[in-house]
Amino acid sequence: MKRIPIEPSFAVWRRAARALLRQGVEPSQIEWLESEGAAAAPGMPAAESAFATAGASGSGIATGPAPVLSAPAIPRELLSWLKTAACFRAPDRWALLYRVLWRWTRGERNVLDLNDPDGSLLDQRIRAIEHETEDLLTLTLFRRRDPSMGPPEFVGWYEPHHDLLARAAARFAARMGDSTWMLATPHGAVFWNGMLLRIGRPATEAHEQATHALPASAMTGEAITSTPTEALWLAYYASAFNGEPSPVPLRYWRMPPAGPPLPARLARERSRLGAQSATVTVPAAPPVEYSAITPPLLEPTGPLATCRRCALWRNAKQAVAGAGPAHAAIMVVGEQPGEYENQHGEPFTGPAGQLLDVALARAGLERGALYLTYAVKHYKWETLDQQRIHRTPARREVEACQYWLEKELTRIGPRVVVTLGATALRALTGAHVNLSEYLGQTIAHDGRLIVPAWHPSYALGTADTRLRDDIVATIAAAFSRAAALAAGGA
Repeated sequence: MKRIPIEPSFAVWRRAARALLRQGVEPSQIEWLESEGAAAAPGMPAAESAFATAGASGSGIATGPAPVLSAPAIPRELLSWLKTAACFRAPDRWALLYRVLWRWTRGERNVLDLNDPDGSLLDQRIRAIEHETEDLLTLTLFRRRDPSMGPPEFVGWYEPHHDLLARAAARFAARMGDSTWMLATPHGAVFWNGMLLRIGRPATEAHEQATHALPASAMTGEAITSTPTEALWLAYYASAFNGEPSPVPLRYWRMPPAGPPLPARLARERSRLGAQSATVTVPAAPPVEYSAITPPLLEPTGPLATCRRCALWRNAKQAVAGAGPAHAAIMVVGEQPGEYENQHGEPFTGPAGQLLDVALARAGLERGALYLTYAVKHYKWETLDQQRIHRTPARREVEACQYWLEKELTRIGPRVVVTLGATALRALTGAHVNLSEYLGQTIAHDGRLIVPAWHPSYALGTADTRLRDDIVATIAAAFSRAAALAAGGA
């Protein structure tokens, strides 16, 4: 067994993995030892230093002549997936990444299939990281400091479950412009001085002091600013940029009781009142190269109920087919069935469907005149606190259901398609299209007219009554637009 101590860094793991692949070391022969203090000799990368030390002790990679195996070329998309999964903090994260990489380089393309145990676990971790990254970007609260205190101008705190700092840092920098800021977490901090972005980990002693200084009532997304904690983080910021730490303690800050402001995307939509009459063209998405890193999808051999093109059927009670008139002028495409639809087999009959009925009534449309279906036909969920919760389908799962959606589009031949949510829009136009950019407009794509709208579940997910009413009004406006288009209007 080769014991490989590495820092918890994708770059360090990647160097180690390449060396191991060249030497033909199988995953079962490796024990990855994650260590914050895996120091390297002067001028030597940490991973290479670990190899040299391990080789000298007889428990790692032996030193000697250059290996005869060449390092295989790894597709960028696969490296991107591995880099994202590397953020998932788990004891076996480096072992999983190497096992996937090893199998792929040995020609096992099904290692990325959702039916494969390694592929399924990799996909789950990628989705978890993407989901938490969005939470971090959305929920982190920065508060402004008195300019007389000196930099940083803004201070924020977040407690992610995984290693997301490096992943989110650049996006925060783009959002906050030239302002100086610091985002602290229990495992490190991001610093921006207006020109330079730095990501670092606190010294062990300071880290322990900061952790113990957090109050038991601390909430994720808040700026935790007790005097000991703040002194530690501001001193760390000062050491990063050779500034002066602030001696003035800051007060604890929570979300204002009035609730969050309306999302920027809704504000943008309100500002383009004339966009309702516009029709934009979305170019076709580039073809998916299944042979590059993923195995081809299986061709269906029976009806929808027997579909096995992705792994979602394993946990769903049934596939939920579309329903409505055989030649409806308007087709409505949602993301996927919910828990209620999964149990009863009819589309849009749960809470989101009830809110959809409210929006349809405002638009003067009858549900019975519409054909209702989903981009993904099986319910995707996971258990949290002994309850099933919805999970967004992966791109591969959407692609797997494309076969059934295209059959419905061909059979029904609608004049207009209303897409509810980002997943449905991308199922019809491609993964390069963002919902927020096309709300309030009509999309001409592949010979179809598409009207994008929020999914009703977006309104259900907010406790702000004003925001919920705004979302429902936006959905109703989209259906009014679709009705006009279906009737031959502009």
